[in-house]
Amino acid sequence: MKHTGLDERLDSIIVRAAIRLQERMRLAYFRGNLASYLGRISLAEHLDPAVLERGSLLDVQDEAAVLLAQKLRQARKGGYLKDYLKQLNMLELLCKEQERRVEPTNPGGQRRQEHLVSGENQESAESAKGKVLQLSRFKVIK
Repeated sequence: MKHTGLDERLDSIIVRAAIRLQERMRLAYFRGNLASYLGRISLAEHLDPAVLERGSLLDVQDEAAVLLAQKLRQARKGGYLKDYLKQLNMLELLCKEQERRVEPTNPGGQRRQEHLVSGENQESAESAKGKVLQLSRFKVIK
């Protein structure tokens, strides 16, 4: 059996799971159901009740991330990592980086040329020709 890079892959899964857990906890906190969310994924029973009662999101996130890492390592050691990630609704974290990046294709089977813009303001990334073309489509009504 080949086990090269297993620890590195598990570490990357733990990091991505912790980030995703913190995002979900933040959303549940602002909706007012953090305790029920943590209970649903079976982390509330292992957390300190005093931390949950205080209501400090950062303290709860820190403890939950550490607890999640411990549970993921136990699940890997016990051989039920896939089932545990399925319970957390994070099964896609097992996919490798290459498998997750699926490029869309057009009906002809050729890959589409897409220019992905990083950042929030897409207008600033457009070319000058695109701006001129876009401005020519607008008519000023006086």
